[in-house]
Amino acid sequence: MEQVNTRSGWGGKLRLLARGDAQELATWLREPLGRGTAGALVAAIVGGCALYGFALGFWRAPLQGLFVAIKLPGLVFLTLLVNGGINGMLGQLLGTGMTFRQTVVCCLMSFATFALLVGSLSPIVLLWVLDAPDPLGPDGRVWYLHFLLANTAIIAMAGVIANFKLLRLIGAFTGSPSIARRTLFAWLAGNLFVGAQLSFLFRPFFGNPRLPVEFLRPNPLDGNFYQTVWYMFSESVGGAGPLLIELLPVPVGLAIAYFLAEHFKRSTPPSPSRVHEP
Repeated sequence: MEQVNTRSGWGGKLRLLARGDAQELATWLREPLGRGTAGALVAAIVGGCALYGFALGFWRAPLQGLFVAIKLPGLVFLTLLVNGGINGMLGQLLGTGMTFRQTVVCCLMSFATFALLVGSLSPIVLLWVLDAPDPLGPDGRVWYLHFLLANTAIIAMAGVIANFKLLRLIGAFTGSPSIARRTLFAWLAGNLFVGAQLSFLFRPFFGNPRLPVEFLRPNPLDGNFYQTVWYMFSESVGGAGPLLIELLPVPVGLAIAYFLAEHFKRSTPPSPSRVHEP
């Protein structure tokens, strides 16, 4: 039977990305960046983030869902634009041997993996939203806190998986696990710092029922992300504090299970039935 070339076309490239074979992706990374590769990665980010963003904002109002579907992919690309040059310089200083183009493509692969994960969960989030209480009703505020915390866990878990695959990709490209770890830590610190503040400027995403439906808040530069997180945490301790404690083990447990599964998958030799004669 003729083997199907999984690297041809957008569908083949996205299947290769979802499978996460680090050696194959490292080979892909060394190739010139064609329109097919760039198109597949951009389409994954736009499609996955738009679907998930619509599900997030739809509870507040359909218009809010449309706003978030536009803003979430924009947030990803703006984070990459701001940090692209910095990540390229850090990669060269840390010894990855990647060019600026390869650094950008590597980060695009990670963001595309994240987008595929959250996009695949968007139908579940949308069904959950359709069963939710009226945002302006008496139970709207409490449900909003639950919804926010649960989706924070989803986003965190998708980020863990995407960055773990990025770690394996850098390791396969450089041949050095220590360089891969240092590079990922440096890139991740910058992406989190920039992405967190940009998400604050692009708010709202979840659609606070106490505030009107808007594309952007009238005071985007008033305060910062970290101050807002602290205020939200302080408020949730009185009402949704127990829920936060209950939800905390979910992303941690899923992350541990995923890392263990990946470890055993790499350490387990292939079965004799899957070894082919030359």
